[in-house]
Amino acid sequence: TDYNISLGNIAMISTSFFFTQLLVDLFCAKYVDKIGYRVCIVASEVCSAAGLVGLAFLPEISPSPFIGIIISVILYAIGSGLIEVLGSPIENKEATMSLLHSFYCWGAVGTILVSTVFFLLFGIGSWKWLAVIFALIPAINIINFATCPIESLVEEGQGMGIRKLFSNPMFLIAIVMMVCSGASELAMAQWASAYAESALGFSKAVGDIAGPCMFAVTMGISRVLFGKAGDKMKLN
Repeated sequence: TDYNISLGNIAMISTSFFFTQLLVDLFCAKYVDKIGYRVCIVASEVCSAAGLVGLAFLPEISPSPFIGIIISVILYAIGSGLIEVLGSPIENKEATMSLLHSFYCWGAVGTILVSTVFFLLFGIGSWKWLAVIFALIPAINIINFATCPIESLVEEGQGMGIRKLFSNPMFLIAIVMMVCSGASELAMAQWASAYAESALGFSKAVGDIAGPCMFAVTMGISRVLFGKAGDKMKLN
C-alpha cells in the first residue's frame, strides 16, 4: 500500500526471490568447491544484510519503488541461496541434518512473533526499521563465519557429478517430494496471511500467527522429532 504495488507484482517479488535462489543453487553445485566454503558463506551473509538494509532504503531512492524492492530481494536471495547450500553440508547424518533444518522453522516462528510485537508497539509503518534490525543477524554472522572452523564435505574431485546424481532413482523421487512439499510450504509462507487478511477479514497479527507461524511450528516439531529419533529409523 505504501508504494501502490499490485498483487501481481507482489507475486513477482516472490518469484524473483526463488528464481534467484535456484540459480545460486545451480552455481554452487559447480563452483563452490573451487571458490572455497568460507568465502562463499561470508559473501552470503554480506548479501543477506545488504538486501535487508536495501529493502528499507532502495525503494525511496530508485526510479521506481518496485525496482528498488526487486534489487533488494535479489540481493538477499543470493545470500539465502548460498546459506541454504553451504549451511547443510556441515553435518552429513540424516538425523543431525533434520535437527539443523528445524532451526529454519524456529527462525520463521521468531521472525513472525517479533514482527507482530514490533508492529503492535510501533505500527506497521515502521517496517523499514524492522528490516534494518533483522539485518543485524547476518551482519554478526559475517564475523562468526569469518572466524569459525569449516570442514570440507569431500576431498577435492571426489564429489558426485550432476549427471550421476540425476541417474539415481531415489534422487528423482526426492525431487518430486520436494516439489510437493515446497508448493505447500510456499503457499503457507507467502499467501496464507494475505488470504486471511483480504478474504477472511482477519487482522495481520491473527493471519500471521494462525497461518505461517503455526505451519512453521508444526514443521519444526516434525524435524526435531526426526532429529532425535532418526538414528533408530531404517531409511534404506
